[in-house]
Amino acid sequence: MNRHLSAILIAGLIVSGCSGTASWSSFNPFSDDKKVVEEESRQEQVLGVNPYLWQAALSKLSFMPLASTDSVGGVIVTDWAAMDGIPDEQFKITVNILSRNLRADCLKVVVFKRVLRDGTWVNDEPDKRLSGEIEQAILTQARKLYRRDLAARN
Repeated sequence: MNRHLSAILIAGLIVSGCSGTASWSSFNPFSDDKKVVEEESRQEQVLGVNPYLWQAALSKLSFMPLASTDSVGGVIVTDWAAMDGIPDEQFKITVNILSRNLRADCLKVVVFKRVLRDGTWVNDEPDKRLSGEIEQAILTQARKLYRRDLAARN
């Protein structure tokens, strides 16, 4: 019987990709259910990067279509998009959050630009001014989110 139960548990771990191992603790008759639920919810909310920078970056880039996001690696890449009133220019933005710290040097934004010339999209120089403005907007929003959370805790 014990051998059969072990095989079922191992199969369950393999099928779930080991992602649900914390939920197995809910079968422990000696565990405090409230603590288990709190631990599981904390584990689900873990990001590889600063959560305030992550949320602020997603918020500030919400006007652009997203091509890919990686919350563990801290990378957000938008798709090419034209701004209102400028149909012959397109922009693509990449955001890299480099740490779990909430600091300016933990954020890197690059704005790529391409222009329409003779019916063909041609890459132009990255827009450093716009990159700096987006970085500042993300940092400002992240600080606001952090202060809001601090106030809510007190």
